[in-house]
Amino acid sequence: MTTNHGDHTDHAVGYDASVLVVTYGEIALKGRNRPVFQRRLLNNMRRALAGEPVTRINHVESRYLVWLDGPARAEACADKLARVFGIRWISPAVSIAKNDVGPELERVGAVAADLARRDVGLAANFKVATRRSDRGFPLNSQEINRLVGRAVSAAIGLPARMTRPDFTVHVLVLRERFLVFTGKRDGAGGLPSGSSGRVCCMLSGGIDSPVAAWLMMRRGCRAALVHVFSGRTAADADAGKIIDLARLLAVWSPVPLTLWLVPVVPYEIRAIEHVADRYDMVMFRRFMLQCAAAIARRENCLALVTGDSLGQVASQTLQNLAAIGPDLQMPVFRPLIAMDKEQITALSQQIGAFTISIRPYRDCCSIRSPHPALSTRAGVLDDLAVRMDLPAAVEEALACGERLLIGPGGRLQRIRAADPD
Repeated sequence: MTTNHGDHTDHAVGYDASVLVVTYGEIALKGRNRPVFQRRLLNNMRRALAGEPVTRINHVESRYLVWLDGPARAEACADKLARVFGIRWISPAVSIAKNDVGPELERVGAVAADLARRDVGLAANFKVATRRSDRGFPLNSQEINRLVGRAVSAAIGLPARMTRPDFTVHVLVLRERFLVFTGKRDGAGGLPSGSSGRVCCMLSGGIDSPVAAWLMMRRGCRAALVHVFSGRTAADADAGKIIDLARLLAVWSPVPLTLWLVPVVPYEIRAIEHVADRYDMVMFRRFMLQCAAAIARRENCLALVTGDSLGQVASQTLQNLAAIGPDLQMPVFRPLIAMDKEQITALSQQIGAFTISIRPYRDCCSIRSPHPALSTRAGVLDDLAVRMDLPAAVEEALACGERLLIGPGGRLQRIRAADPD
């Protein structure tokens, strides 16, 4: 995540930034359902800040104000809020009591000037932007802008510019105080976790699938993760890399994530006699989706998620994707379908998954036939599924699998073996 001017929580010339101004984006566009999303976001913020010295959180004009018991933990709190979906900006702010400002807003101007000196950088101009939640304050927004702007201009020696300024000083006028800030730290955006239902995400050892899961989580979904490993039982699974990817995704979730480890051997035992090499990759992908669909029903998920990108590999042609899952009875979301590898890799780096994803790992797809059919018909896979008894392979794989819970701080808990349906 990037950071703009003024991403500091230390104090500027004696002024402590002990308030975090948290601005949400897409939620503001909601209609009558907006309070539902606001409550969800507030609850997720409280979970993220559990144990921190937060005295209160209140809502003022499409933003939340997080009040801290001093500035010492402001940076750590901002770090945690940056991973809460639904938040657009986070800004450490200086609080000034109204009875301490005087008729010409001297103290507000002084604080604004000090923050501007610290954060202006290479800007060639600036702007003061005022928002009033206290409509009874005797000065309107434009009058406040002019008074504070004079102090800032005198301090940094730059002209004011009302449109597309290089640098902005923000002033919020509340009922009892002013808040002044300059920096806006990027939040995660999207919708609050838990506001869009549950999905079951395939998780491989590669670059694509963690990004696909993250994108769906960013849209407010809670994710259950499924990985098919090379082996017969969970004891055979070399799952350290997969667990690390799950732990990374869990950082973005207000509740623990479930990770299912499912063995591939039940598929391979049946496929070896019935599935020709040219159909092995596509049939294997049907097996994985069938396993994920069974798990999705147990986890109360309404859709499956894969990291498919159209045409990226032979098994991801349009014909093969259409043939893999016509009988799943639930939608399959492919959030990366129109992205190229460069775009996906950039997102992987942004969320911190890339260095884990490129670690060596012997995943099941890498040991399939290197020359799969490019245009498989669904009827062919239907016939093969009957011959090899695909439902039995799925049932056995789930019975030999394992269900893990990835909790706060990456804590791992092995819940139970995955029982058959």
